[in-house]
Amino acid sequence: MAKSLSTEQQQRLQKRWEALDAESEQRCEKLKRLRIDWAIEAGTAVKFQLEKQIQDEEAKLNDIDRQLNDIEAQLQLLSHTKIIPHSISQRKVHQTCEVLGNTEAIEVFLYHSQQDEKLRKNLEKSLHNMEIQGNIKIWDKSKIRAGKNINIEIHKKLNSADIIILLISPNFMVDYHQSEVKEAIERCYAEGTNVIPILLIPVASWQSLRFGNSQFSNLQYLPKNGKFITDSRFWKNQNEAFVLIAEEFAEAVKQIAAETD
Repeated sequence: MAKSLSTEQQQRLQKRWEALDAESEQRCEKLKRLRIDWAIEAGTAVKFQLEKQIQDEEAKLNDIDRQLNDIEAQLQLLSHTKIIPHSISQRKVHQTCEVLGNTEAIEVFLYHSQQDEKLRKNLEKSLHNMEIQGNIKIWDKSKIRAGKNINIEIHKKLNSADIIILLISPNFMVDYHQSEVKEAIERCYAEGTNVIPILLIPVASWQSLRFGNSQFSNLQYLPKNGKFITDSRFWKNQNEAFVLIAEEFAEAVKQIAAETD
């Protein structure tokens, strides 16, 4: 009798797992479409609504992922074995994370001064195609949700980042050297994380400024010609600079991805 009950429980759990898995796939596709719509939308009001929908879908996917993990644990207990049923063993590992950003995507942590926010947005626009294609996933502190601990979120993203972008400007230099994040970034660099300075606004003698035991000039900065984006002596307009940076950054990402394969 107990064995029969166990079999019935397994069948119910199996059906529940399959229904949740199917729902997860549907929401994956919906989230992908929302992210594409968000990337190409110009209107602030519509963009805000899309962002809210994206956050809602992310929350639902996280909840589904939790339920799937719970069901797998129950099935293991009922079957008295560590072997997961065949249909469940085919499940993609970390499926939710794969939806929110391709698991093959390079994680990019972007650090900037709040006073350079407009330039930060312009940079991210120039890199949007890479995000849509799933090559990179950019994170900066503007993406921290209300109620989250800012320091914890920053350090968590820093530790998982493949690339750290530093937006160099006089504002950055003041903020960076007064920030607790400075030590964390330099520690990540010492442990092998790629750090790429992007030259926004001219800073006197920036090449000799210290970065841990090194100098900023020793890092792989962009643009490679060493010309600051806002220096009108070298660019027809800022868009020309951002296009070049996007091209050079894409090449850097390609090299880094090859090294990590």
